[in-house]
Amino acid sequence: IALAVAAALPVAAQADVTLSGSIEVEYTLGSALAPAVDTALSIASTEVLANGMTATASMNVLSDADASGTVTLSGDFGSLTGGTSAATLADVANSSTDTNDEDADLLGVAYSGSFAGLSVHAKAGTFDDDDTAATNTVEYSEYGASYDLNGLTLSGVTDTETDGAVETTTTTMSASYAFGDLTVSASKDQGADAVVKAAYAATMGDLAVSASAESDDDWDLSVTYSLGDISITATDDEEAGGADISASYSSGALSLSVDSDSEVVVGYAMGNAGLSMTRDDDATTVAYTVSF
Repeated sequence: IALAVAAALPVAAQADVTLSGSIEVEYTLGSALAPAVDTALSIASTEVLANGMTATASMNVLSDADASGTVTLSGDFGSLTGGTSAATLADVANSSTDTNDEDADLLGVAYSGSFAGLSVHAKAGTFDDDDTAATNTVEYSEYGASYDLNGLTLSGVTDTETDGAVETTTTTMSASYAFGDLTVSASKDQGADAVVKAAYAATMGDLAVSASAESDDDWDLSVTYSLGDISITATDDEEAGGADISASYSSGALSLSVDSDSEVVVGYAMGNAGLSMTRDDDATTVAYTVSF
């Protein structure tokens, strides 16, 4: 009887909660052996609600960056997110040139959704700008849409940043089309020249190649050749002035990598724990990391 009564009672839905983190202790050989300690702790949960929507939440309790948290509600209407996150300013409004803000703290709300080939998004909030002598808070907003027309993608984005009394608004229109491994695109920013780009990526057996070139003389090239446990990669671009070559080797728990800057990294994995030793022009460091 007791079991029957208990089964008849309404039971609150339980969210799936994931706890993860890591602790790393790193020593620099030849120093006073005072360790550098890096800790991280994250909590994430997901629950399918009674109405069919999905609620998610995540937070970083311990990390090198400030603690942060986000909540998301998603369903047929799209996805709505609010909270804080750490992201590059290239993803927020028109701040891709602010190289000192790659880990800015974003605070705001965002929406995205797709309907019959039309994708829309909008977001607004603030971020910390440390590109000046003193950190200041900048307000941002962005909205845009893209449409897939039988492989031809048309999109437009308008973003605005307000820094004190200075407001900057940029509108970007773009189009792209894929021909198998080759993608051709064109974009036009308000007040700037149009940029045409061609990108190619393909894997042919043990050889992987990716290359891109833009009409403003930007280009990138990457070639990787894999031979069993050994991989050799060469990369180059318009600023490098020569190819950067790196090689890696892995066999079971052991891994080894070396690059053209003479940095050598040796790693040994032991399940959730790992040892690594890094040697570069400045020093040799040994780190022990435990993850969970």
